[in-house]
Amino acid sequence: MPGKHVRFADSIPETPSPTWTISSLPSSTGPITPLPVGYALPPMQGLFAVCRINPILAASMTPRVIYDVSLLPSTVVPRDPKVPDYVLSEPATEPPVPYMELVSSRIPWKIIIHPSNREVSIVTVGDVIAGIYRNLRLPVSPAEFSLVQSKDQQTRISDAYRRRCKRLPTAEAIAKDLKKGLKRVDFLEGSNIFSGLSATKEGGHVWQLHAS
Repeated sequence: MPGKHVRFADSIPETPSPTWTISSLPSSTGPITPLPVGYALPPMQGLFAVCRINPILAASMTPRVIYDVSLLPSTVVPRDPKVPDYVLSEPATEPPVPYMELVSSRIPWKIIIHPSNREVSIVTVGDVIAGIYRNLRLPVSPAEFSLVQSKDQQTRISDAYRRRCKRLPTAEAIAKDLKKGLKRVDFLEGSNIFSGLSATKEGGHVWQLHAS
């Protein structure tokens, strides 16, 4: 159908790690103190056996952060304005884990989250939020798009791609983003609002990503 073609990126662009703060929050009472180098994690078997998500990331009908995953992490705001900004540096789980895998029924890839601080092998709340954005901004190849066998779903993904691009403020910006092609975030079919993470049967390193 004319005007309904979907573009694919020729190559994977280099994606810088986003730097962000929640500017609407009051300043913390002091500097953020990272966990000490050499912080001992529990044995791996016990680490992944019983694991709880940080409440700020927990799945909920009213999640504690307001975040459109198609936008920069700097757009994240807490639902409760009294939440201090140092929460971003808290471990994402209890006990802390050295990496996380996020899964979604809409996305045929796992979202792998690694610590941003290489000296401390612990995934933080901020790592999760920034990692979701980085992973979902990756371009989609024709071969990856073909993994979606339902034509109806392919149409919904393509429509989400066009809607995402057309949100931009100028015709020039829209045309530029359309040329970049499909992104993994488009597989959410426009359900881009982060609704939190919930546990899976695979253990404390694998979490279900919810979006609405």
